[in-house]
Amino acid sequence: MNQNRETIFGVLIAAASGLAAALLFVLAARGTFAALALGYLAPAPLMIATLGFGFWTGLVGAIVGAGFIGAVLHPAIALFYVVGIAAPALILCALALYAPVGGPGARDEAPGRAVVGAAALAALSALFGVLAIVVSAGGYDEAFAALVRRATPVVQHMTQGAKLPADLTVEDIARKLVRFAPLMMAASATVMLAFNLFLAGRATMISGRLPRPWPPIADDLVLPASLGPAFAIACALMLVDGPIGVVAGVVAAALGAAFALQGLAVAHVLTRGSPFRPGLLAGMYALAALIPPWPMIFMAAGGLIDSAFHLRARARARQPD
Repeated sequence: MNQNRETIFGVLIAAASGLAAALLFVLAARGTFAALALGYLAPAPLMIATLGFGFWTGLVGAIVGAGFIGAVLHPAIALFYVVGIAAPALILCALALYAPVGGPGARDEAPGRAVVGAAALAALSALFGVLAIVVSAGGYDEAFAALVRRATPVVQHMTQGAKLPADLTVEDIARKLVRFAPLMMAASATVMLAFNLFLAGRATMISGRLPRPWPPIADDLVLPASLGPAFAIACALMLVDGPIGVVAGVVAAALGAAFALQGLAVAHVLTRGSPFRPGLLAGMYALAALIPPWPMIFMAAGGLIDSAFHLRARARARQPD
């Protein structure tokens, strides 16, 4: 009897999480600030269901959400939901749940694996969107030209009344926006997935259903050292025109966002014991939210420096026991 109740309860949780994630995903299409803010949280219901009630509960929820979107809207939109929201949510939860738990003196690998996974999944999701546009347009050049034509009137409306430099036209700005749009998607998706996993993990921990200890994220969020050279190579290749530059740019943007999260962890550790710590950290978060991407670039630099010179380890070594 109790097992039947658990099964029914699990099915209800799965259905509720899948429908909630699907509704938040669809709501983001309205384009208002409030809708976009809620849509940013679309992976959270599936992540909470997966972390608190098991992988199969999250998987059933993902299927329910995709089926709902496919039936109400269109199967193609359901595919984008699966690629951008549902599959990343399940994979990140699996990476976090099954990462080795850090014992005394050992690092918990869950934060690093989760952030690397978020960057990889965000890059794949952005490239999937680019590929879908290219295929539907009949080629990369055709897709780029079509997007520039669509973006040009928008840029013209936004810059109406503004005096542009003599060597800069409205179409030039439209071309740059189209060129950098996939990069912005990859970077923002990396942060979005990592933030939702953090939020879902905290909610699950507070409920008492998190099946593993909460990791010390500020200390243990460490990216593999090999990603530093990979990031540098991607940054160099993104200067190439055409598909190679787009792919490299997406990879560089996703890895840059991942290193920015490590840089944020570095700031949390290095400001310990400082009376100005709350204000400094609040200012960093506010700047990152209000005037991207420049604060994220500086934080990424901090993450790269930490990977090379182990700033947090040195700071902890100087702290008194």
